Amino acid sequence: MKRLISVLLAIVFALSVSGLASCSGTQDGPETPDVTGDDTSETPGEERVPAGKTFYVSPDGSDENDGTKESPLATVQGAKSSVLSYKNENGIPEGGIEVVFAPGTYQIKSQIVFTPDDSGEEDKDIVYRADGAGDVIFDGGVRIDPSLFVPASDDDKAKLTDEGARSSLLVADLSAAGCYDLDDSREYTSSWICYQYRQELYVENERQTVARWPNNGYERVAAYGPDDGNPYFSAPEGKAQTWSEEACRFYGYPVYDWASVNLQENSLRIDPDSGMVEFTGSTGYTISGTSTIKYFLYNIFSEIDVPGEYFWDVAGNRLFYYPDGDISGKKISFSQLADNWFEFDGASHIGFEGIIFENGRADVFHSTNIDTYGISIDRCVFRDLGGYAIDMRGNRITVKNSEFYNLGAGCISLSGGGLDEIKSSESVIFNNNFHDWSQTYTVYNAAANLSGYGFTVSHNEMYNSPHEAIAFNCGGTLIEYNHIHDVCNQTGDAGAVYSGRRWDWSGNILRFNLIENIIDTTFGASPNGIYLDDNLSGQICYGNIFNNVSGLSYHIGGGKKNYIYNNIFIGGRPISWDDRGTGNQFAHDAVTYPNGSMWSGILRNVNYLSDIQRFSVPENLLMIEQTGFSIFERPDDPGSPAYGIVRNNLYIGDRDYLIRSVGNGTAECNLVYAEDPGFVDLENGNYNLKDISRVFRDLPGFENIDSTKIGLVK
Repeated sequence: MKRLISVLLAIVFALSVSGLASCSGTQDGPETPDVTGDDTSETPGEERVPAGKTFYVSPDGSDENDGTKESPLATVQGAKSSVLSYKNENGIPEGGIEVVFAPGTYQIKSQIVFTPDDSGEEDKDIVYRADGAGDVIFDGGVRIDPSLFVPASDDDKAKLTDEGARSSLLVADLSAAGCYDLDDSREYTSSWICYQYRQELYVENERQTVARWPNNGYERVAAYGPDDGNPYFSAPEGKAQTWSEEACRFYGYPVYDWASVNLQENSLRIDPDSGMVEFTGSTGYTISGTSTIKYFLYNIFSEIDVPGEYFWDVAGNRLFYYPDGDISGKKISFSQLADNWFEFDGASHIGFEGIIFENGRADVFHSTNIDTYGISIDRCVFRDLGGYAIDMRGNRITVKNSEFYNLGAGCISLSGGGLDEIKSSESVIFNNNFHDWSQTYTVYNAAANLSGYGFTVSHNEMYNSPHEAIAFNCGGTLIEYNHIHDVCNQTGDAGAVYSGRRWDWSGNILRFNLIENIIDTTFGASPNGIYLDDNLSGQICYGNIFNNVSGLSYHIGGGKKNYIYNNIFIGGRPISWDDRGTGNQFAHDAVTYPNGSMWSGILRNVNYLSDIQRFSVPENLLMIEQTGFSIFERPDDPGSPAYGIVRNNLYIGDRDYLIRSVGNGTAECNLVYAEDPGFVDLENGNYNLKDISRVFRDLPGFENIDSTKIGLVK
């Protein structure tokens, strides 16, 4: 975990209930728009304008049909082709074109590419939607009939050590089940995990477990880095002989709990005599002396010993499974499609509504073409996926009213807009329910990952993840009214909301978010609420509520012009602001001109001296082109944490209210109570302050926050 830097100027604001200093509501600093919590985000309308042309699709249809309700098409590809033919002959009518899918399952066995020829027009979208009469499922896997699972042979059972597993072990022929991609060579491209290509088993829409050791969590063991060889560690007693005969794969954290690696079988060498497990290739991190490594090994047939575990015999195309009870009548799926499902290559004005996407190995919606524009995803469900649900480059991408869960990696990754020209992407992530993601690849796969400029992320709920919820690698973005809880449960040096290491990612507003229960339940570390890392500057954070954050509510790693005001902290440690970019502190190299990473980032992406940059992002002009150390006392040095404001914040807890205030920043009018100062219902999560709350007397500048508006919109 990165060490916090002790700051020369440490100001402790512990204003006890008695002897309070009252602050005026009139103050210098940034304007405070909408501090009362009035919801300025618009709820997208749900009224449907009748389409000008409708095509119908049914599992019982045929792509030879004309697509009428009486003669429906059969596949997504067939519908797309029919739309293109109609559009070429007739153009797009008023009201656009819709493709309506009857309830049922539609197999997606190959990638479908949308080009400009497949596009709608402004106010004339082409929409692919469910008819609303039942579940419409786009399936990237193969359903395995439970009857195909038969008892395993005695020879196979004899390889297991667990009696319950031996008596219940089943096996299915994947070729007979209809699997069309039985090559696992695409799963790995390097020592880092290539999560999107893993073929996985799902039963009743729950991800099953590849046979592994230990069965849950991670083994912690001393890892050694000898001077003349690669790192190694010792296998548990009695395991080395068996493991050496299998194609074990490694997942874990060689050094840091925010950096995991996934290694294929030829990256490990297990000595059956000494019990030494050696990495034959680089783990990406140097292990010197003795370090603690956290890991599990998987893809081990002999370790099938818990219901729900399975093993894929690649050579024999057999799937072994230890079921949890009777599987007759159950939905069993094996993911197959290794390509991105829907590739948007400059297409525009296309929508998807009310559809369930499941059992894919790669991304469902994908684009690398910045000309992709106006893609809308509404009331959809993304589940049981190996990659991202949505990973798109483009503008005006809207994802709303949808649910994301049981994902191997992240949920949504959007890239768009322009940092240099201060151009908004106009992309929106609104009113979505994200939960139980990053189940395979556990770090740096957020529910919402943003790159570029100008996004809105509002009224979402995000929970149950090993790492971060929102990563904003962008500027000019609004993050508001989100309920984020129970994330970062497998990491320490991280934040539920995170950004860092760039000066041009400025002008973001984080307001009216509820962040609670941020606790590392796996390794016992202390993750943070909002983490502004390594000299990130120009962030505006107000009206946020933090409850039960085990690390810091605001972890500010240096930077300039960060404004932290009108927040509520319940328990924990509210704010730490360090000076890691000054002197010879660990981040000082980043701010040296011209090759430091902070300078490299801004020089590569923006002309920070241009007129539009000087007008719109003036904080970047605070950086002087300096090659030597930044001095703490000189506020204009690039690494000096200066011009910040910490004001009008409310803390309820039994600890001192500690702010490490730096440079010539302002820290004032921050209030501490040892007990509830007058919330409407603190115990049940209503953080509104009563009109008669003593806070308004003791801190006149504090504005009430309407916590009832935070989270999903019904």
